Amino acid sequence: MARPRQSAGPLSPGQASYVIERLIRDRRISSGEVSRYVSEMRNEISELEQQLARLRAAHGGESGGSSASGAPARGGARRGRPPGSGKRAAAAPTGRRRGRPSKAAAASGDQSSSGESAAAPAGRRRRRQSAITPEQLQSRQLQGRYLALVRRFPANKRAQYARIAKEQGREAAIKEMSGLLKK
Repeated sequence: MARPRQSAGPLSPGQASYVIERLIRDRRISSGEVSRYVSEMRNEISELEQQLARLRAAHGGESGGSSASGAPARGGARRGRPPGSGKRAAAAPTGRRRGRPSKAAAASGDQSSSGESAAAPAGRRRRRQSAITPEQLQSRQLQGRYLALVRRFPANKRAQYARIAKEQGREAAIKEMSGLLKK
């Protein structure tokens, strides 16, 4: 009966040195690989220091956030966004909702979507949406019908209908697909 493996646990510095010397002697690892790992330690330390410096700069420096040991001052770092941050919190006092305005708001002449609202950050304006032509609307509706139908076919058949749509038009592809689905 085989015994279950036992984990060695953390090695003492002397044990780690013995294991490395033994691996080198048994030619399981070369001294060049050991040197490479040591040099990578230096690179990793410098990368971590750079990341720490960026975090400190983003946080606003050393003051108030950490103790001298570099650990958080009180019970660990808080998770999530800080209270009051985010776009929703900024937009909430004005009572406006994000997204497309309702038909009632558009009919009443509500100017909240004009791009010059008080909730918009300074220097940034919302791009004005231009009205689409009837031809564009028809093309988009046709594309919607085409996509709705083509999704009902397996991936290996979709290229066939894409070719039909390219050569003969989307109407022909839609007619072909609807005929097959009705059978």
